[in-house]
Amino acid sequence: MTLTRGSRITTAVLCGTLALITAGWIARDLTKAGSPDELWHLWTADAQPLPPATSLEHPLLLAVYVVLLAAALRPGLTPGAPAAAGVITLALWLPGLWVLGSGRPGLRATDELRTLALYATFAALALGVGLLTTAVVGPRTRPRGPARGVPVAASALLGGAAGVLAGWEIRTAALSPEPYADRFTGGVPALPPLLAIPPGWLTSVTVLLAGVAALAALRPAALVAGVFVLGAGLRGVDIALHNGLLGRLGELPLADRLLVVSWCLEAVAGAVALLLLAAPRRPPEPPPRAAPAGPPPPSSRPPGW
Repeated sequence: MTLTRGSRITTAVLCGTLALITAGWIARDLTKAGSPDELWHLWTADAQPLPPATSLEHPLLLAVYVVLLAAALRPGLTPGAPAAAGVITLALWLPGLWVLGSGRPGLRATDELRTLALYATFAALALGVGLLTTAVVGPRTRPRGPARGVPVAASALLGGAAGVLAGWEIRTAALSPEPYADRFTGGVPALPPLLAIPPGWLTSVTVLLAGVAALAALRPAALVAGVFVLGAGLRGVDIALHNGLLGRLGELPLADRLLVVSWCLEAVAGAVALLLLAAPRRPPEPPPRAAPAGPPPPSSRPPGW
């Protein structure tokens, strides 16, 4: 089924508002950083003297909102698209309720900025609920063609990336000297930026979304999962490049070597999965034509019969 024009307009308005909120915070950080390149390094660095309010996930969210906004302006939008966007919005903005409300000292921001961030979080969560509501109860029409599934290769890549991410998170839980709960609650020093998603929470959301998309072959969820798998890989690759790890890969301890390789594989898996999912669909082959029937027998007997 596809959404009607009214539901698509609602989706476009909700996504446009979410895009404006996210872009506003990114623009605020860009003015503080001075250049996109500097802001990128602030997003990917483990610790900064003056962390931005946003994290790498916010431009990824912005990309999801802009793409869905553009898709909602054309017929053929399925309910799965606003549903996937609503789920990722709720999942990634929800930690702000306890991170911003905790008043912990790691949030180096004024009370006014923290209050503004909390208001933005409430607004984003309300808009995410609106997207889910539109997907579930919005009026819809019959589809104009067969639904597009997820290619087997894309499912395999997302499933493999989910397994790799889950494996490293389990290792972190077993070896981390800090309380592991800080990776979900945003405890110091796990989460310096104001609006950043706690790393354990972010990894869990990415693993669940990629796993569900791979197993259930849900195309909108697979597209969103591919974006965040790519983001996880790009963050790691940037850290590796910034610290010169790729050039001395053979000198690293085995665990560090595997981690760098995992980052590269995640980036490749996310990029290739997105390319496979975005590839144009080949039109179905027309059914073979039936052989022409033979001439009918004469309706009357010929002379001399």
